[in-house]
Amino acid sequence: MPSQSESGESSSKLSSALETLKKDIRSSVDPVVLHSYSQDQWPRMLLELREKGPSQPTIDLVVWPKSTEQVAEIVKWATKCDISLYPYGAGSGVCGATMASAKDVRPKVVVDLKQMRAVRSIDRKSMVVWVEAGIIGENLERYLNQENLTLGHFPSSIYCSSVGGYLAARSAGQLSTKYGKIEDMVLSLECVLPDGTVAVTGRAPRSAMGPDWTQLLLGSEGTLCFFTAACLQVQSFPEARVMMGFGAPDMTRALDFTRAMVQRGMRPAVLRIYDPLETSLTLNSELLKKVGFKGGAAIVAIFEGGKKLSNAEAEEARDLALSSGIDYLGPALGEHWWEHRYDVSYKQQLILSHQRTIVDTFEIAATWDNLEQVYTAVKKVKVGLGVILAHLSHFYHTGANIYFSLVSHSGWSGSSSERYDEIWNEMLKAALEAGASLSHHHGVGLLKTEWMRKEKGPWLDFMRKVKNGIDPENRLNPFKMGL
Repeated sequence: MPSQSESGESSSKLSSALETLKKDIRSSVDPVVLHSYSQDQWPRMLLELREKGPSQPTIDLVVWPKSTEQVAEIVKWATKCDISLYPYGAGSGVCGATMASAKDVRPKVVVDLKQMRAVRSIDRKSMVVWVEAGIIGENLERYLNQENLTLGHFPSSIYCSSVGGYLAARSAGQLSTKYGKIEDMVLSLECVLPDGTVAVTGRAPRSAMGPDWTQLLLGSEGTLCFFTAACLQVQSFPEARVMMGFGAPDMTRALDFTRAMVQRGMRPAVLRIYDPLETSLTLNSELLKKVGFKGGAAIVAIFEGGKKLSNAEAEEARDLALSSGIDYLGPALGEHWWEHRYDVSYKQQLILSHQRTIVDTFEIAATWDNLEQVYTAVKKVKVGLGVILAHLSHFYHTGANIYFSLVSHSGWSGSSSERYDEIWNEMLKAALEAGASLSHHHGVGLLKTEWMRKEKGPWLDFMRKVKNGIDPENRLNPFKMGL
């Protein structure tokens, strides 16, 4: 933490800087506001809050720009006044990506982009929408649905996450196996660079005019630029939706079945495997009994789009199940999942409210040849009085994502946050050694900074050179991602 003298100097510097901030840019130094913007939904910080109560705010000011021009003005103001800037979407991240670094001794200003929430235009011929970064995902989806369109991006946090957050963390939605992840949907980005320059990246579906700057900036978590708007690919609202459920005797058979589906060209909007433990603890037991589930791993598949194509793909999935020794359980399991698909986002806080309880999620990606060994390695991690659940929810021709959920008791002595660190390090180590990438869609933040160094090695040095080239004073979201 900064020393008392450093904190005093920072406060004095901010007071002087505020006099030069344009008056039409809304700002606040209210302690309640500063405290709420000093954290996101990183469970480790929530554990500390539960154990120790509220701490002093770690930031000094919050500003709410209403336009790209105002964001550029804020960046130029911060450069002139030697201030650090922390981009903020909706605060739903779970890795501490928006939180101020304890290494940062400059005045710290959070830039909340939620006032920038306009849908600028829809081009039906090209099937793209220009939208500002502060719009909440559910609001954008409802706007598009009124136009008989869909973005196809449905993270479980859709009610409390923003487009800017999706871009910053390389987000993935629940229907990604059909529609792709956010990086597959972006045609162009509007950004404010660290010197206040406003830049737009792409202008066509593809370009060989040098590197793809859009893909370089995506996932940079506010360290390279502010995302102010994006041009995103949209789809026609689906004409039909076919719900399906399957049962596999074990994870090996479930993995073989789903791999065959995607490698044969089937593209279900939803494809999910629940391992036997997560099936038994989280899925509706009465429903499983009713549909004739025999135990093992439950599988949900949902096809959507044109009626003929959706029905044809569903029929092919049933035929594949029959030839693979997989039980077809009818539509009820898929229907139940669809009805409750966002419930998980509201259960974690309830579990965390219990003293000494640790809960978090950990999402990895691996190729098919490594996937089962990654699953086995992480499931073997000792968590004391607790469990590690697992499901797979994002599939590729070459591999898939595994989403692990940890629920554990921290023990009756010691700190819950310290025990959290111990378990996390063991889980990350097991996954990395088994061949996984340690984040599929939650990003890096503070949580995985050290592990990013271990996974990326010399490529982190390359990214540091990019960062130093455009932000030599490390002003945008400093000390994140190992930079």
